[in-house]
Amino acid sequence: MRTVIFLHAVPQGPEAWTSQIDALPEGFTGRALPLLGTRDAHGVDFRVDRAVAAILSELDDAGLDRVDLCGLSVGAMVATQFVLDHPERVSSLVLSGSQMHTAPWLIKLQLGLLQVAWRAVAPPGMSKQRLLSIVREIRDIDTRGAIRRIDTPTLVFCGAKDRPNLRAAREIAAGIPEAELQIVPGAKHLWNTQMPEEFSRRLGLFLTRQTS
Repeated sequence: MRTVIFLHAVPQGPEAWTSQIDALPEGFTGRALPLLGTRDAHGVDFRVDRAVAAILSELDDAGLDRVDLCGLSVGAMVATQFVLDHPERVSSLVLSGSQMHTAPWLIKLQLGLLQVAWRAVAPPGMSKQRLLSIVREIRDIDTRGAIRRIDTPTLVFCGAKDRPNLRAAREIAAGIPEAELQIVPGAKHLWNTQMPEEFSRRLGLFLTRQTS
């Protein structure tokens, strides 16, 4: 039995992956992990290296030597860093709505919008300060040169309506050797909950191919 580890977007949480876990193909089981530091109750600030270390600890505690890794948005950025740091622990990689280095204009726009409308997007347990700090941490991520080292079978998703991330999806797929790119018609950024059946279908086909 292979285990798929799901890493959520912000402001989503692990519960956003329920539909995908329930629909995994035969031979796969799934676990959705929280990104350490994305909730006030975690007691620490979000940092990518800290989130990667927490995931590694979870895998070690569960006795999981290798997993299939699926991340969305911030979760995809953490997944990318995880496979760069621990390639021997990842059998396949799925990235959706990801970035290698978020454009300064987009970070500025996000920070400006969150200053006035954070309550509209922040889930329970996430303060304005924490949400802003997560965006600032994302600002410092830069894996543009490093992704060429990834030799794990990789699928890159992006919603056709997720315009801020379309260019990055194409660049990620071009940068990771033999990565597959799928631009999903009608899908927005958080399409795992917007179009759960379609996300599950495409994910299931990719995972099934890894076992053939």
